Amino acid sequence: MKTSVKIKNWQLAWVENKKVNEQNICLKTPADVQEMGFQTIQASVPGNFELDFMRKGLLEDVYLGTNTLKTQELENLHLYYFTQFDYQKQSDKDAFLCFEGVDTVAEIYLDGEKLGFVENMFHAHRFNINHLSEGKHELLVHILPVAIYARQFDLPAMCFGMKYNHDSLQIRKSASMFGWDIMPRIVSGGLWKPVCVEYLPKARLLDPFSYTRWLDENGAWVETCFKVQTDEDFFKDYTVSLKGTCQDSEFYKETNLFGANMRLGIDVKNPKLWWPKNYGEPNMYDMELTLYYKGVEVDKCTYRIGIRTVWLDRTSRQGEDGEFCFKVNDKKIFVLGTNWVPCDAFPSRHDEYTLRNLKLADEIGCNMIRCWGGNAYPSDVFYDYCDEHGIMVWQDFALACGHYPDDERLCKLVKQEVKEVAIALRNHPSLVLWAGDNECDSFVVPYWQGGRQENQAPAMLNPNLNKLTRDIILKELRNHDATRTYLPSSPYIDEIVYQLGLPAEDHRWGPRDYFKGEFYGSTNCHFASEIGYHGCPSPKSIEKFIPAENLPKSRIDEMNTDPAWLVHAAGMESGVENNPYAYRLPLMISQVDRIFTHVGQDLDTFARQSQISQGEAMKFFIELFRTVKWRKTGILWWNIADGWPQISDAVVDWYGCKKIAYSYIKRSQAPLCIMCKEPNAQGMLALTASNDTQEEKHVFFSVENVATGEIIKTGSFVIGANGICEVGQIPETEGAFYLIKWSDGKEENCNHFTCKIGDKWDYKQYEECMKKAGFYDEFEGF
Repeated sequence: MKTSVKIKNWQLAWVENKKVNEQNICLKTPADVQEMGFQTIQASVPGNFELDFMRKGLLEDVYLGTNTLKTQELENLHLYYFTQFDYQKQSDKDAFLCFEGVDTVAEIYLDGEKLGFVENMFHAHRFNINHLSEGKHELLVHILPVAIYARQFDLPAMCFGMKYNHDSLQIRKSASMFGWDIMPRIVSGGLWKPVCVEYLPKARLLDPFSYTRWLDENGAWVETCFKVQTDEDFFKDYTVSLKGTCQDSEFYKETNLFGANMRLGIDVKNPKLWWPKNYGEPNMYDMELTLYYKGVEVDKCTYRIGIRTVWLDRTSRQGEDGEFCFKVNDKKIFVLGTNWVPCDAFPSRHDEYTLRNLKLADEIGCNMIRCWGGNAYPSDVFYDYCDEHGIMVWQDFALACGHYPDDERLCKLVKQEVKEVAIALRNHPSLVLWAGDNECDSFVVPYWQGGRQENQAPAMLNPNLNKLTRDIILKELRNHDATRTYLPSSPYIDEIVYQLGLPAEDHRWGPRDYFKGEFYGSTNCHFASEIGYHGCPSPKSIEKFIPAENLPKSRIDEMNTDPAWLVHAAGMESGVENNPYAYRLPLMISQVDRIFTHVGQDLDTFARQSQISQGEAMKFFIELFRTVKWRKTGILWWNIADGWPQISDAVVDWYGCKKIAYSYIKRSQAPLCIMCKEPNAQGMLALTASNDTQEEKHVFFSVENVATGEIIKTGSFVIGANGICEVGQIPETEGAFYLIKWSDGKEENCNHFTCKIGDKWDYKQYEECMKKAGFYDEFEGF
């Protein structure tokens, strides 16, 4: 049984890199720091140094106005975290000093002796300290400035990323911390997870992993592998037992040991299966793996699993004979979900917002979350919630939007990272897919959005020669978790797609013009793992991060050249020129202009219009997929919540204020939903019902044009479990705002369809329709 004691009372000192080099500063103990006379403040661990600076008044709120830019002046700082801790030996246990998360490159000193060097923020670092005597000991962690550390590495000519991110290709740190189109450049540093002394039994169990080897109508076979560590010469006096319990379902097995690495297989009769949301109950088994020596318990591991099988049925290319469909327990699953980005610009604060954002995703009807590759890996807080609520997880490895080098150093770092992450996460039944990276294939294949023509040569760089995703990650997963599908990249440009065609799974961004235009309307992929549309935050939120003097005075397009607005559109430069993300502000205006006769010039009106534009777009994207269920099998829209105050595609801002798109999406993602397909050649809209529940439904419905109060259609139908059917047709009439209501005898729900939304509605007319439909009060923050 592991126990741990957190190390507290940390102090922080800092010094500029130039001074470190000029004075050849080498600090190994707290006394060394004090002798130098550096300014010292109390540090929070877990934490990031900028947060400590803000608490002490050394740095203004970096989320306000253009203050974020000031953090770039701190990228040259060496950080010195130091403390004392009281170490107590436990004779029957081994002791380890555990750094759960170091951001990022650091030298670690214990009592003035170098304990180790680390350069990966994504996993824990442990050091055996059995040799220590009892009593007080000193700890100093020297965190190097990564922006300067990265300079020593040559980036090969053919390796590249986005403008702010080239250094990130060499550093195992969240790529988005270097600046992204959705995140600020706050490179940061710190001890972002706890530091503790861990005590483990001398004879102990290591890394237990239980998975479903097979499943059929007669039961399931659950395989459990683990390692036993002991100082004894022989295993003859050791036994181990395994118990699993879920409500009234229980299984048990015990055995003698014949080696350090063991495997137990158990035939489970009538298991309670783990199912994703809409498809059944997410049943979880409480597992107890117990180690005995001569009949006496010496160690126990407790963890939770779900009995289920999962597989991704996919083809390389999209098309009528293509496929990209998740199967859980051999049942096809229609995916409705979202993307997960950093919950905050400072990783030490991620879990302050994790549960809030998960509940938002759950309540909006998501049954899958894609953990995007520019992020850090989520904690157990995230995965435990998804396990318990039936939310499937698509997990990218932490590589994004670049062609990474594959030198020996980086390959070694990634290999260890994949091993650590796989072992940490593999028991979670919610985890259904590993993806090697985010968009690294498509970064080196420039034709991926439009597809290569037959007379074109393939791109210069073949992504299938990517050593990190086709070799390093693949082999580590083969060794440590081959129980779920591995997709080398998203989108995945395999050899077939590289030669000709478009992938079955795609990211649909394109020109970001009218959401029902040719690009979006002609989407042919089977599964969209990214797609989104801008929505302006609400005025009450904007006023928290845009100073009053920077708010538009007479014309809304004044924001397009305002420094504070540009920074919060993720432009991490002091001027407008050469800002790669400056387009995001005028884009938001042009998207409003595309559907309304006039663009509101006051912030209140414009924000409502922008949120409606986003809501209608997101609703259209989801229904574009749902109305052709099984030809298309899922959509992961971008995204549930912001990671800092910004102008973005998120449907909930960083403060937790929902945009109107949230309620539009929630209705479109109802397990039983009636939607309108786009008009056919005769101008008729096909009313289409999709049922993601596992029950047959007898449904009564009505369609009202709330603009006129006229009931257009009523009727009833029966739809099978997990089914789809057409239930009638109605005309697309100019100026009509159709409110569709239905009941299955247990629940009532509604949806809407705005006719000819691209023909420029009068905003007041749309607003009145929202009020009559009961939607207007769903605006928040106005």
